[in-house]
Amino acid sequence: MYQIQPIFITILDTMLITLECILLALQAVAAIRLALESPIGTTSQSNNRLSKRSPVVLDGDIKKCYTIKVNVDGVNLGLQVDSAISSIVVPLPSSSNDIGLTPQHTPNGEPVTIDYKGDEYSGVSSDAVVTIPGTRITDIKLPVLAVRKQSPDLVGIDPEFDGIFGFGNSLLSNHHSRITAMDALYNGGIIPNNEVSLQLCPYEMTSNNFINIGNTDVTAKCGTNGRSVAWVDSPPDGRHTVNIKSILINDKPVNLPEEFQKRVKDGRTLYSVIQTCFRYIRFPEVVVKALIDAILDSGAITVKKAMYSNKLNSEEIKRIFWEHYAMLESKLNIDWGKLPTLSITMFAQNPVTDSNRNSVVTIKLGPKDYIQRYDSERFLFIVAAGSNDYAALGIPFMTRLGLTFDRAHKRIGFGPGCGCEVMADGYPTISNGYQVLWPLPHVRLPEQPTTSGSDGTFIRKRRPTTTTDQIAVPENTHHTVKSHKQTHNKLD
Repeated sequence: MYQIQPIFITILDTMLITLECILLALQAVAAIRLALESPIGTTSQSNNRLSKRSPVVLDGDIKKCYTIKVNVDGVNLGLQVDSAISSIVVPLPSSSNDIGLTPQHTPNGEPVTIDYKGDEYSGVSSDAVVTIPGTRITDIKLPVLAVRKQSPDLVGIDPEFDGIFGFGNSLLSNHHSRITAMDALYNGGIIPNNEVSLQLCPYEMTSNNFINIGNTDVTAKCGTNGRSVAWVDSPPDGRHTVNIKSILINDKPVNLPEEFQKRVKDGRTLYSVIQTCFRYIRFPEVVVKALIDAILDSGAITVKKAMYSNKLNSEEIKRIFWEHYAMLESKLNIDWGKLPTLSITMFAQNPVTDSNRNSVVTIKLGPKDYIQRYDSERFLFIVAAGSNDYAALGIPFMTRLGLTFDRAHKRIGFGPGCGCEVMADGYPTISNGYQVLWPLPHVRLPEQPTTSGSDGTFIRKRRPTTTTDQIAVPENTHHTVKSHKQTHNKLD
């Protein structure tokens, strides 16, 4: 008996030490889940989140992207989260802003030019010590693109934004080594998966925005285990692309232009793209016209207190649907239940063959996905006409979807997103060629009133005289990156 006790204690100690080591190892590769700063609101600190943002009325600037706070070489920056760029882009230190931008000034550097929001920035590829507060990304040396500030007095590279946190695929990298910050985090064991998941939220829910770097801190959500319920392969051109098979209005396919997703540029086919830093869903004009016609035919949007006709006149139609002026809620009635649906069907596998052609994923959007609240007084139609060559699925496409960007396997996952716990209209839905994958039949959704001119939760602050606000919302929020040799990511 007395001989067994020391042996038992020794074994127990060994087990405890082993368990402690396992727990430490698991903590070391924990996913990095952060609150994103939305285009609206103010920030406040919360546990294990960077800056939880409370929504306030927008100030007419719909161009801004979602941001996270990052410390780079001791400087606190708010970096825009951009899926179309693979690099972290930061300002050169003020002391280095006047140096000649040649490789000898940065030993591993290579000259680059950043074309972002219509402005060009000169810089070099470099390394920087990066910390994301509240996470295990602490004092980690990562590859970055360091560019000159527009003014030496700025903290960031531009008065409108500090820099970019890009998580595009490695093929888009401007580094001579083609190793991106995401790759470095994964290869270094800081994150267990080379994945990024996003939850972007509509107005009044933006405090729930987050980015999950590593995608392992996943919890059950709206009848699912919290992970994507459907996946589509991205065609291998470096971008987060999708191969769209068809676009449907009220379940009826639109005849797409002959050149749609067939144009080859710089050796690659221009497939459709998912962009986290683009404020519209952009389709060929024929699709937008079909959607607008269906909206008008539904009679769902009418003018309040009209003297002769409660229908929108031609000038109002032009301003609301083609010029993207915000709709004043106080002047319009919107019967959401009458408005059409908008569906995007994508091939699930790449390349597409005769045997897998019927393997598809369809995202069906409801009217509150393509007409979203702009502020406490206005709504905005956020489907825009663009190139016939491809579609661009921007922020509105994902404000009620959860998206996972799997960089290792070049695929994109879709699951329930922001507000699914309280969604009343039953959209968006996710399905394959055979059945609806979400919402699940056993998940009970809140009931929704069929008609409303207001959500009943907003205070009108002024009395306008027209059905639209005199503020046109700009569309051009796409950004490009190019090196001294070639241009990358250029879609426009």
